[in-house]
Amino acid sequence: MTLRWVFPKTVFKGSPQNINLLKGGIHLKGQLHIHTTASDGNLTPQQAADIYADLGFDFIAYTDHDHLLKPDYRKKLATVKTDLLVFVGIELTVSTRWGYVHVNQIEGDKEKLYVFNHPADYGLSVKQILECIADVLQQYPVDAIENTHMGFLTPEFNDARLIYPKIASDDSHDLLSCGRAWIELDCCRNKDAIIRKIKRGEFTCGYARGYPQAGLG
Repeated sequence: MTLRWVFPKTVFKGSPQNINLLKGGIHLKGQLHIHTTASDGNLTPQQAADIYADLGFDFIAYTDHDHLLKPDYRKKLATVKTDLLVFVGIELTVSTRWGYVHVNQIEGDKEKLYVFNHPADYGLSVKQILECIADVLQQYPVDAIENTHMGFLTPEFNDARLIYPKIASDDSHDLLSCGRAWIELDCCRNKDAIIRKIKRGEFTCGYARGYPQAGLG
């Protein structure tokens, strides 16, 4: 069965940390946090790709949970038929002094991107999140941090003390959670080039007007 999803076209775009002039390449829209039936999502990898293609995305990253991952994960992703540029990733579960946190490891051809996920999910202050990041850095790099929770903006984590580029993403698990938040950048269709631009903060964030955004009144 092919799923189709029509989404409001009007969007609120831009993040205080990530507004840069987009120069060079072609304009690309991307989603960096997707769960599928390979872990705890309700969509197959193929269904997820079809939905994001219908929503006008150019690239996606599958980031299923490490502790729930099906053994044939990579094999299943390799069978997905799509014109989208597809990143293979995994959502890592990392122990810190404040408990477990999640970090997306997203693979390019040679580069890797590490994103500290949904800080609002942990019920911690910015100071405590910084302590968590310090613990994560003992095990993995941190290249960026999400400023969304399940696709909804959490502006308290646009705090300047969090010195990393701020990424908007869906953390999608089903049809309704697709297309709430994303990033856009001008770049060639090359995985490593996209990752390098994200690490430098050379992108903007997009948020759908069809959903309420925390802190926007």
